[in-house]
Amino acid sequence: MAHVPLISEEKENISFAMHIPDPAKSWAIYGFIKPHVIHYYSLDVKRGQRIYLSLIKSANPQEMDFDPVMILIGPGIEISDNAPDWIQLPKDLGGLVATTKNASIATYEPFGPSSFIEMAELDLPAPGSGRYYVAVYSKSTHGHYGLVAGFREEFSFVDRIVSPIRLIFVWLWSGQSPGTIIIPYFVAEIVGILIFWRSSRRTAYSFAGTMAAFLFMATSATVIGQTAFNLTRAPFGPEVYISLTIALFHSILGVISLRLARNEAGMLQRSLMGIIGTMALLAGSGLIMGPILAIAASMLPSMKGSVPSTLGPRS
Repeated sequence: MAHVPLISEEKENISFAMHIPDPAKSWAIYGFIKPHVIHYYSLDVKRGQRIYLSLIKSANPQEMDFDPVMILIGPGIEISDNAPDWIQLPKDLGGLVATTKNASIATYEPFGPSSFIEMAELDLPAPGSGRYYVAVYSKSTHGHYGLVAGFREEFSFVDRIVSPIRLIFVWLWSGQSPGTIIIPYFVAEIVGILIFWRSSRRTAYSFAGTMAAFLFMATSATVIGQTAFNLTRAPFGPEVYISLTIALFHSILGVISLRLARNEAGMLQRSLMGIIGTMALLAGSGLIMGPILAIAASMLPSMKGSVPSTLGPRS
């Protein structure tokens, strides 16, 4: 159910199509398209290898009339009668137009979390070896679409690190404002600064650990907020409990980090802070900065005992 999110390069010439490096790995490529504009994607497939493609659109009520179309172009594919004349078909390659679904009910995706409406799907063995292309276009209206390619759900180390940033684009893609997305992190950092300032243990270790803790909690709040938002567009299902479990995990990281930051920084505490930072980095918690602060806290100086509240910040 999980896809690696990518931002579309929106290539309008088939010669410069955005290349999908691993056609078996599950990707979700998000883009925006205008009427009578075509976006091209390419993938290299061997004969008999499974090709799985799905075309989705945003569940934004303002784009309900948006009706994108997907065409698979490649060797061994016959030219479809309903393929438009303005689609670029390279020599000796045919084009298969995916049948558009009359879908109106949105699907809830729990790992984002997000929601979408599935428009079309292709699942077939490659009739020949070579380079295949996917063309996405709209006949009459503009809107936000997503091209899902591949079926093997896996995340590399880099995917895990950058996915939280890419998810922000996905939420913008769904029609949300930047302020709505950033507010939990902004509020969390203000609360973290106030709590640190009122603490009697104002050290570099405590500051970095406290700020990391509240970034983890902000991620938890973001997941809960996005779950609530997307349930206004998609029906409630068991997938929601996956989102709530993810939110609980982020909050646990935050609570443990805060307790460690407010206590003495011994060897055990520093080791635990470093472990939590690493776990958070792999789990996409804290918007990258949180894990960095937690790992940094495990190495920053900390004075034993309490610092009198009448003194200013010390490191």
